[in-house]
Amino acid sequence: MRVLDRACVIVHQHITTAYPPGAALPSTKQLASALGLPEKHVHQGLLRLDSLGEIALHTGSLPVRLRKREPHPRDRALHGAVRDRIRTGRYLPGQALPTGLLGEEFGLLPHHVQRALRFLTSEGTLCYHERGAYGPGHYVPTALAEAAS
Repeated sequence: MRVLDRACVIVHQHITTAYPPGAALPSTKQLASALGLPEKHVHQGLLRLDSLGEIALHTGSLPVRLRKREPHPRDRALHGAVRDRIRTGRYLPGQALPTGLLGEEFGLLPHHVQRALRFLTSEGTLCYHERGAYGPGHYVPTALAEAAS
């Protein structure tokens, strides 16, 4: 395992065991000191946890460990828009979501769009198909149309 990967594992283990969901995390510098790791490795570990939706960085304050089933604060606008577009019929059952366009529209990087769509998938708003009609991607479930009928 590469040194950086190992450092990311250490950061992840420390945060998930030492800080309860909803807790503010110490600064990168403080974490690096506590873990005996270089700041740049701790920062990379925090970035990975942010992209997975386990913590929220850059919220205007210290990083925060997110609660289970809590959306990342930067993803909330995208979540609301996708839900509204499904409800109003702009996104139809079986349709693949235009992830690249959503990223541009909401100013999110591709890995942040994926984080947001993973959250919507976990709550059942979307589904992921490896072999969908338009290739691998996030789709509006057909079950939503059947439930609404």
